[in-house]
Amino acid sequence: MRWESLFADLESQLNAARARERTVEIQEMVRIERSQLRLWDHLAGQVGADITADLLGGQRLRGVLQHVGVNWLSLREGPAEYLVVDAGIRSLQVDGHRAAVAEEAAVRRRVSQGAALRSLVRDRARVTAWAVDGALLGAGTLDHAGADHLRLALHPSDGYRREADVQSVVLLPLRSIGALRHEL
Repeated sequence: MRWESLFADLESQLNAARARERTVEIQEMVRIERSQLRLWDHLAGQVGADITADLLGGQRLRGVLQHVGVNWLSLREGPAEYLVVDAGIRSLQVDGHRAAVAEEAAVRRRVSQGAALRSLVRDRARVTAWAVDGALLGAGTLDHAGADHLRLALHPSDGYRREADVQSVVLLPLRSIGALRHEL
């Protein structure tokens, strides 16, 4: 009987050690998986939630996260929507109870910043552009989205883009843009 209880005790110790090893292994796998996530993967689970974006230029935007793409997001704040690029973001405050969904993140990553900008050009959107440092770059209508720049036609804010009303055209390198605002 003594031998049976000794073997039973050794077996339970071995099982407990295996369970601890499995727990440690699972925890390490979770840490490795989380280390592969990008900021945009975390944001994918926040679409539809209220977030706060603090920009490098000092602006604070509060609104509903509309879209997440490759290195950009769109945020609806009242009657306006902001397209914010990663270079302009200081920090994001999000709902801590919402988790990213891997499938959503993979799909959203396919939508590039260029595609979002081209949709603004197609819609002849009137925008206000700010630099990464918060400086106002201009307000007008987007004429063109190039590979590395935007062409913004400056005209009076109370009218539409008409050739006679265009005061000047500004070429904006994409790397300098922190945020774009357009009225919905």
